[in-house]
Amino acid sequence: AARDIIVNSANPPRGNSVGLKSSYTDMSLIYNEISKKSNRKGVRELTRRAGSALIELKPCWMMSPLAVAQYLHENVEFDLVVIDEASQMTPENAIGALSRAKQAIIVGDTKQLPPTTFFQKMLDESDTDEDLREDSESILDLANIAFMPVRQLRWHYRSRHSALIEFSNQMMYKGELTIFPNAFETHPDLGVKLVEVDGFYNARRNEIEAREVVKAAVHHMENNAKYSLGICTMNTDQKDLILEEFERENDRNPKVRAYINKWEQENDSLECFFIKNLETIQGDERDYIFISTLYGPEPNSKKVLQRFGPVNSAQGHRRLNVLLSRAKRKMVTFTSMVPSDIIVEGAKNFGVRMFRDWLEYSKTGKVSKFQKTD
Repeated sequence: AARDIIVNSANPPRGNSVGLKSSYTDMSLIYNEISKKSNRKGVRELTRRAGSALIELKPCWMMSPLAVAQYLHENVEFDLVVIDEASQMTPENAIGALSRAKQAIIVGDTKQLPPTTFFQKMLDESDTDEDLREDSESILDLANIAFMPVRQLRWHYRSRHSALIEFSNQMMYKGELTIFPNAFETHPDLGVKLVEVDGFYNARRNEIEAREVVKAAVHHMENNAKYSLGICTMNTDQKDLILEEFERENDRNPKVRAYINKWEQENDSLECFFIKNLETIQGDERDYIFISTLYGPEPNSKKVLQRFGPVNSAQGHRRLNVLLSRAKRKMVTFTSMVPSDIIVEGAKNFGVRMFRDWLEYSKTGKVSKFQKTD
């Protein structure tokens, strides 16, 4: 049965099939490996000695930068390498794939997530100042300098309602995206919505807001099971809190379990339910997205400290842009603040202003005229 995998329309080179088996190459080596019960060659050794045959058999390979370095010998060469989500890939991670190709296409959005340093991962898991954030240059940044002309894609395909992308379109893309109108623009199951919560921000968490988000998620799963759902918040602590709250509901509610199972099986699980933090949501899309904005007044106080974690960073607007463009049908924002709680005067980073304007937009449907153009 294993031999049948090899049979297709390709014409791979036979390679050397005489002498010591340690000198076999290409298809001769592959057939020899198929016949073995154990002690097969490692992947890197296989690509070194049978690379030409492997590429002829499977001309399209999808690999991560780490897999390229780990499994591909230097003599494996491709006609074309395509680097997707290039805004998140550092040049040093991209160079291994680029060095094995004759041509390259670098695809990404400079308005989405930049690479974050290893030290930031340590920072995210500690109680250190969450406003500290160090971003790296991406292979997309270098490609925009080296490759001319740059081709700008303008069609936005995801959103089923113009309100879901209009905010990002105006704030980040100078209103240049092509947005397709929906015949049901006033439908209650489409667009954006703001849910105001009497929550408090304490020790990097907002317990009241977390409970409201989980309550809404359970309601969605019980009454709107035909639509996929994802939940995102601003840090890992709130993500873990929401996950804890949700697991209790999952344990006691068969409709919730049925919803989870349905979306784990449907569409090859590409739209299964998730609970993520802001740094890990790029590339995801769901029918409904629930956002826990997390921040709010301190306990027993009406004062909102002007510390908004990753939103405060120099690339905070890019992080928000990723988050605010994930929904296909509806985006529901849960917040313990009102827009005036966020002070933009004197704020050095555009993300803070964008955060405030998003709350205002979710409530009123009106976009600020101020735009981020770089």
